[in-house]
Amino acid sequence: MARNIPESSERLLVDFHEHGWVRVRGAFDADAARAMRDFVWRALENVGIHRDRPSTWTVERPPHLQSLKDDPVFQKVGSTILLSAIDTILDGVPHERPKNWGALFLAFPGRTPWCVPTSGWHIDAYYASPLLPMRGVKTFALFGDVAPRGGGTLMVSGSHRLVHRWFQEHPPSRGARSAEMRKQLLKQPYVRDLHRPGDDGERIERFMRCVEDVDGIPLQVVEATGDAGDVILVHPLAMHVAAPNNAAEPRFMLSGGVTTDMWGWGPLGEGAQRPLDEHVI
Repeated sequence: MARNIPESSERLLVDFHEHGWVRVRGAFDADAARAMRDFVWRALENVGIHRDRPSTWTVERPPHLQSLKDDPVFQKVGSTILLSAIDTILDGVPHERPKNWGALFLAFPGRTPWCVPTSGWHIDAYYASPLLPMRGVKTFALFGDVAPRGGGTLMVSGSHRLVHRWFQEHPPSRGARSAEMRKQLLKQPYVRDLHRPGDDGERIERFMRCVEDVDGIPLQVVEATGDAGDVILVHPLAMHVAAPNNAAEPRFMLSGGVTTDMWGWGPLGEGAQRPLDEHVI
């Protein structure tokens, strides 16, 4: 995953519109990221999970951490660098700084072999939202280093355009919920194949090591990897999924973003209802 934020705002927009994601390297500094990790480790000690005792890392994705997201320690995610990048991507759409930078998603090392998952792929926004102008942007804030196969969220680069085109050609019924729209999207051949079981090595070769052209849209599964302090900006229509952590250290991430229409499910969007379920990433 090597596409970093360009110096040019125009280049940033071109990359984001083409691929549906861009990484802001060093959006917040290493000291701030370290303070965030220290804060979370202290909270984990209350439930018997200790930094210096990997034998206590028995739960791959610890629950009940979401009350931590409002702590002031996480406010440093919203640096001038990050806010400027968000302003560029939203391209004049009025928006407010979020109250917090999202939910905590920790992924401890596990025994599940690394693979491209066949289930769990989803979109956090209303599936039939407009491609442009965007009314929000997702943020994956890494407050720990995330190496390849280290639990980084998998994204389908280019899928925002694929999803938009599919629902332009196959409009959902009025009031359709997210589960219904996910089922409808499974009829799209690339998405159908992404969910079809097969040899793990062959799936990695096809979906991650190759760029597949689907009616002029380049698609490739990429990992949300990076250094502590990086923030990955993601189009609301980009498909993504949780992946196994086969590294030696836990993956620390905040998943949030800026939205002006409740990700398309609010009064300004096309959706009449909110999604029924939440997903791990």
